[in-house]
Amino acid sequence: MRLDWIFYGFALVIGAAAGALYIYVPGSRGFAVSPYFWILVAIAIFETGVMSVRGFEYGPPLTMTQRICGFALAVGLFLVLRTGAGLE
Repeated sequence: MRLDWIFYGFALVIGAAAGALYIYVPGSRGFAVSPYFWILVAIAIFETGVMSVRGFEYGPPLTMTQRICGFALAVGLFLVLRTGAGLE
C-alpha cells in the first residue's frame, strides 16, 4: 500500500477524532489551542514517525500537495461533524 493512501486514511481518522472530541467534550472548546492546530500537530507527528522509520536520508515522505490534501480532508471532516452536531 502506498504511503499517501495511508496518510489520507490517517487524516480522516484524525479529523473524526478531533470532531468527536470537540462535540462530546464541551471543555475542549475553551482550550487556548484550536482544533485545527490539533490536526496539524497530528500530521506533523505522523510525518516525523514515518521519517524516523524509513530514514532521514531519503528526503520527505510526502509531497506538499499530499500534505495539503490530507489537511483539507481532516479539517473538512472536522467541520462536517461539528456542523452536523449543530455547533458553530
